[in-house]
Parts: sequence; structure tokens; C-alpha cells
Amino acid sequence: MKLSSAMKLPSVPKPSSGLLAGLLLFICIGLLFVNPVAASAAELPCGGGDGEISEEELADAVCAYMLGEGSYSLDDVGDAAFIYSFWDGKAKTITDMHDRQVTFYRPVERIITTNPDNSRIIIAFGDLDKFVATDECTRGGCVLPRDVNDNKIALGAWEGLQVYGGGQLDELPETNTRKEIDYETMALLKPDVVFDALWYSRGDLIEEKVGCPCVDAGTGFTFEEDYALMRLLGEVLDRGEEAEDLENFVQSKVDMVKSVTDQLDESEIPTVYFAPRGAKKGFYDSVEGRDFTRTEAVYEPLTLAGGDNLAKECEGEEINVAPEQIVAWNPEYIFVAWSTWDGQTGKDFVMETPELSEIPAVKNGHVYDCFYPYCRGRPIDRSLLNMMYMAKCLHPEEFKDLDLEKEGNEIYRKLFGVDGVYTAIAEYQQFAEEVS
Repeated sequence: MKLSSAMKLPSVPKPSSGLLAGLLLFICIGLLFVNPVAASAAELPCGGGDGEISEEELADAVCAYMLGEGSYSLDDVGDAAFIYSFWDGKAKTITDMHDRQVTFYRPVERIITTNPDNSRIIIAFGDLDKFVATDECTRGGCVLPRDVNDNKIALGAWEGLQVYGGGQLDELPETNTRKEIDYETMALLKPDVVFDALWYSRGDLIEEKVGCPCVDAGTGFTFEEDYALMRLLGEVLDRGEEAEDLENFVQSKVDMVKSVTDQLDESEIPTVYFAPRGAKKGFYDSVEGRDFTRTEAVYEPLTLAGGDNLAKECEGEEINVAPEQIVAWNPEYIFVAWSTWDGQTGKDFVMETPELSEIPAVKNGHVYDCFYPYCRGRPIDRSLLNMMYMAKCLHPEEFKDLDLEKEGNEIYRKLFGVDGVYTAIAEYQQFAEEVS
């Protein structure tokens, strides 16, 4: 029954600390069944404007809400209860990967990501249902695989990852591409946070145009960079336990390989040229500025696998070397990344090019395809797969018992909670089956 303004309510005592704790639990659980509504104002909900929510302020807000008084919504009271319980009643400030101070006045319930590396980790934390939009590559084939015709691979994974309200990953709204970003649509979706890629350096601009915190975050080709990303996203999303669990899982795979290669004598470490951009266009692609002559000075999966990266002394982030330099390096092994899903491999280019015919890797048949290590970022799944795959290629006897299919499926199960993803991928990228 709705009370008229003339009716006088009986006096209601403020809840005790014990009762308040129970009410907080009730409210926080209740929020799980309420559609999240963004509120990006730069102030704490239910607070007194002093930058802190006290026990008394929270108790007053709870009582007012339960009695139907005041203007506080269930979201306001629930967020205040969460902040009081888990943030010590204060706003949370984090430092992102561009050393920007980013402050949160409410827990995150609505997320936009602009690149797959951040999306992948957030999905692994179990927060896909908080996505309200994402980028073209998260929706495309950089998180879950697609073939050259854009058909979905591993359909069970696509069907298993359900976004909020139902639907698959590619049904999320797209708010940015490689070169364009739709600030207006982002703002209309009222996110609590935007996770942006490091290479754009536009965090402040996003905050200005979208009206919510923006966290610049990303990773590289070392696992410590992956761990730093997990910890940062875990801090923002209050997923510290999930971040630690995922880090421990990845480290266990690193330790599995490293425990073997650490025992190798220096003379057993072969020299390797790594072509991470493939060789589909030959030595050099004038449009993209890369192909077989593009390499990486730091690729930890190769080093951990027991290979000596010949480009390790090179400087810069986009390294192109002359074909003559590759010949001069005289690599014992060559890895050429499989850059497409159409069955064309750069390995054939290397084996058939006269200029490379005297290189030991070519003469001895030690030229291998490998997983493409990019996809609008540095996918951690591919880093782990390449580490194991390269170890089996470089040291087949030492890693003869490493089951790549078993390990690959376990990696994707950890990231996405679904089985058989690697098995489906290997049906298209069959080079992996040759050493499994």
C-alpha cells in the first residue's frame, strides 16, 4: 500500500552493526538480479560529499530506501554497500599502464573494450555479461576463431560464450575499428569504464567524450607483461582472485617448458630466425611495411622454448631486416607465422627462394610454420601455444611426451570455459598436428 504524504510513519531505529552487515549482504545479492544502470557522476553514491561513505550514511540510505523515502535507487544503495564493504568506503584510484591516475566512484557493471587483449582477460575473469560494446576484432576472429571466409570455428565456444541478455560475442555493438572510434555510441551506452589499447594514447580523450573512466591497458611478448595486465584488470574489476588464479595457470605452463629447457647445455640451444608476420607477400609487403623480413627482438615464448633469437640485439618495436642480414645470421631454424586461414603458408616461400637455399635451416629442413602471434594485440593463448609448439620443434626428444592438443584445449578451457577449441583450430592449421 502506498502511504499518503499525510500519514505519519513510526520511528524506525537505525540498524546495528550486525544488522547492517546482514542488510548489506542482502542488498549486494539482490543486485545480481537487477539490470545494471550506469551512473558516472564523479562522486560516491549515498555519501555526504566528503569523499567517504560512513557507516551512519550507509545506514541512513538503507533505511530511506527500505521505507520508500528519498531519491536513492537500489543501484545507489547497493553500490554504496559494496564500496563501504570492499573499498573501505572510499573511491578507488588505480594507475593504468600510461601512468594515468583513474578514479572509480562505483563498482564496474558496464564495460566497453577497444581491443581483444583486454577483452580476452575480462572474459576469462567471467565478466563477459558486463560488456555493452566492443571492437571489431573482439567480435571478429581474434578472441574466438573464424576461417578465411569469416565462418565461425569451434561453434560450441561461440554458443557457450553468451553476452548479457543472450546472444553471441559478435552480437555486441561495435564501437571501434582499427582506425575509427564511435564516441557518440559509446556515450549513449553509458559504460562504467572503457578499456583502451596502449598504442592509441587517447585515455583522456575518451574520458572527455564518453564521460566515464578510461583505463589504458595492454600486453606484450613477455609473460610478465601478461601478468601485469591481469593484475591491473583484476584491480579495476575487483577480480583479484581470478587474476591470481589465471596468472598461476599461465605460470604453470611456463614452468613446465622452462624446467626442461633450463637443463639444456648452451651448445644445445639452436639459433632461430622468427618471422612473426609470415611470408605470404614474400620478403616485404610494401603496403603494410612488413612480411618475412619483419621480426621481433623480444619473443619470450621462443626463448623459453630453448631457441636463440637472432634478432635479440635489434632495437625498436617494428624491426625490418634486410634479406642479406637473415642470410648472414645463418639460422639453424626458421619459424614463419601462419598469417591466414586459407592454407597458404610462408614456409613454402622460404624453402623455395634461391637467396635462402644455403641457410642451414633450409638445407636441413628445419623451417616450420607457427601460430600467428598477433591479432590486434598479443594474444596470450597464442603465446602459450607457440612456446609449446616451438619447444617440440626445437627439442623433439625432450618434449616428445608434451601433448599439444591436450594442452591447447586446456588453455582455451581456462580462458573461455569451453572444450575443444584447440582441436577445432588444429583442423585448419594442420602444421600443429605434425608435431603433436
